[in-house]
Amino acid sequence: MRDSDQLKQEVEAAQLKWEVVHGGIKMHNPNGATHQTPNRIIVHAMGEYILNEHAPDFLISQGLSAHVLAAPDGTLIRCRADEEGAYHARGFNTDSLGIEVLVAGHHDYGSFLKAISAPWVTDAQYAAVVKQCREWMEKFGITRIQRHCDVSPGRKLDPGAGFPWEKFLADVGRNHA
Repeated sequence: MRDSDQLKQEVEAAQLKWEVVHGGIKMHNPNGATHQTPNRIIVHAMGEYILNEHAPDFLISQGLSAHVLAAPDGTLIRCRADEEGAYHARGFNTDSLGIEVLVAGHHDYGSFLKAISAPWVTDAQYAAVVKQCREWMEKFGITRIQRHCDVSPGRKLDPGAGFPWEKFLADVGRNHA
């Protein structure tokens, strides 16, 4: 795992515009609508590195985005403002907040699917995701939290059986819909 200082150094080396905000890092991803009214949260998972490309860069290169990425060390990487849409879940990009929980290490699709089938979330990461989702729930009055696989069944499998979904719902204080 890499620590926050290492991540900041990687960002500076890549000459991207990042800033520290609320204990996390902010990098504005240009992909998404300019405005949205969120009424749900969608929890995703993706590799921390995908074919040697860091997750934030991979999303940009694919024309995708999320509001927040949660690194294995618990660092939150903010990529879109809450009031902006993000390209993270087909059909839900203008009414939802997307959080990508990053699976530690380098992955191709096969190794990613294997990784999310067993417990993979770090304690620091889990705590950061719970905190972020609680903040969104309070800020927007959100009660609906879904997994990517819930809104795109048969097409998406994340965050996978290794993500403690029922515990997560209890910890954020809401049931899914």
